Amino acid sequence: MNRTLIDRLVGLLESSSLSEIEHIVDGTRIRLVKRSGVPATTLPREMPVTASEPKTATKPLTHIIRAGLTGVFYHAPSSDEPPFITLGDVVEEGQPLAIIEAMKMLNVLEADRGGKIVQIYLEDGASVEAGAPLFELQALEVSDV
Repeated sequence: MNRTLIDRLVGLLESSSLSEIEHIVDGTRIRLVKRSGVPATTLPREMPVTASEPKTATKPLTHIIRAGLTGVFYHAPSSDEPPFITLGDVVEEGQPLAIIEAMKMLNVLEADRGGKIVQIYLEDGASVEAGAPLFELQALEVSDV
């Protein structure tokens, strides 16, 4: 494993508002998570960094799409139209997923990346808080495309 790369990733995490960074290259995965109020630290110099065998994932990588604001969650553009997406749909980045009504304004929620919808967390018309999970996307494999 590249010590310089790890130090650069830690520095990037410390100097940003990100809470985690994940870097995957050739089956090697580096994941850094910053706990609230606890600064990320570099590895001690005496601790050797060794490469490990790539592990086969038991579950494909997933991504949670969260509410950006507090309001009412709607699956469809109106009550007489079909939902934007359903469980199992493959979506593309920028595709509309739902609507959050906040202060009488309708805010369209779009996918921030592509993937397969494997979980929908809320029912139509449910109240939602900012930061609450709405959808879980599974990364697509080459054979899924």
